[in-house]
Amino acid sequence: MNVAERVALIEDELAAFREGLSVSDEAPDSVRLATARIHGSLFDPALTVTDIREDLSLTSTTFSARFRRHHGCTPACYIRRRRVEAAKSLLQYDDLTIADIAFHVGYEHYRTFARVFKRLTGRSPQAFREHRQSS
Repeated sequence: MNVAERVALIEDELAAFREGLSVSDEAPDSVRLATARIHGSLFDPALTVTDIREDLSLTSTTFSARFRRHHGCTPACYIRRRRVEAAKSLLQYDDLTIADIAFHVGYEHYRTFARVFKRLTGRSPQAFREHRQSS
């Protein structure tokens, strides 16, 4: 698989992943807006909770409490979880390097991605890939 084919595969998988994300109508407006913005920019490494919060003109405490009440975790945690979920779907493809996957799901540094991935899954990305292949 050449570079263009790998990039197309990643972009297609991430677009499908993003399409599968939804925003509950039961959430308060601020949480719905924040969640929609997160979903729209999920794989952008420049995405920050501060920018989202400031766009909504909410204090950090208020925003975090509302978001946590609805999603069960902080906005930053929500972003990490969704990125790792997307990465897990990409790890099924042996032609994709873990560094490429990390970059495309929004991490500028492989080590940061690997640390977050292991914290959330209990396995390194490589161990996760190997386990998935043996299952």
